[in-house]
Amino acid sequence: MDIGKNVNLSKLRETLHGIFTVIYSFWILIGSVFFILITFFFVFIYPLSGFYNRAYNGFNDLIMALEQYAFKKDIYNDKWIASKKQEADLYDKEYEKCKSFLKEKDSRLEAFFLIEDPEKGMVEIEDEAIWKNEYLKRVSALLAKLEANNITVSEGALPFQTWGSDIPTWDTILPVQKRFWILESLVNIATNNTGVIRIERITFRESVYTYDSSLANIYSVIPITLKVELQSDRIKYLLYEILKSDIPFVIEGINILSTDKIFNPGSLTESEGTLIKDTDKNLLNPIIDIAIDAYVIDYKT
Repeated sequence: MDIGKNVNLSKLRETLHGIFTVIYSFWILIGSVFFILITFFFVFIYPLSGFYNRAYNGFNDLIMALEQYAFKKDIYNDKWIASKKQEADLYDKEYEKCKSFLKEKDSRLEAFFLIEDPEKGMVEIEDEAIWKNEYLKRVSALLAKLEANNITVSEGALPFQTWGSDIPTWDTILPVQKRFWILESLVNIATNNTGVIRIERITFRESVYTYDSSLANIYSVIPITLKVELQSDRIKYLLYEILKSDIPFVIEGINILSTDKIFNPGSLTESEGTLIKDTDKNLLNPIIDIAIDAYVIDYKT
């Protein structure tokens, strides 16, 4: 009996061993297949999915662009085209107006001295020597105008050009001509009831403070500094005359340098170092020194 039982147990063990062996082999096979699938997914499927996603997104973008184009095509009808043409025509007209305005503002600065011709009337001077003589005559006239209006001029205050006995060339005449118009304009401003009693200095500077160099293709600038003594209550008139001048001035800054002078309208002298006050302790005819930094716009139209 014991032998029979042992035989049965042996067969049972062999049977169970065979079953577990098959199951173990099955799971090894399943694991191997799963590993192969995972490897295949990451090596082949995942990169392809990214490619197809990008292609799908690009296709959607293309569809949206085509839809927008079709929508705009419906908008761009005959009425829309006519309105846009009217806008373009209006822009061209305004652009031409701006060009005409700039040309008109620049004409004063670009002009040359005129003389009387018996046959042609007033014509531009074409001879350098005649131009020089006309320049010197006009400089003398400006100095006489300042004297007639009781405006004192400090020594070397007005940077008029001097050549001695030399005759200037047209290359040097062009910038001097422009500077003359600027100086003439400032003299006319000073003598036009602006309260100026002394011109201390007019300087043509090399650099400008606020000019945008990106606009150099439209206009260049001629920077200047004007230092004068004037009655304090007339400063607004001076600034007004500068800004309404035919010469296109742009004021960059104003500095009050001194307020310790008193103007006596009877003798046209000032008492420096002290302030004269009336019985109410108010300033009597105060004179101020100011410096105006500005530039002249030189259009390229």
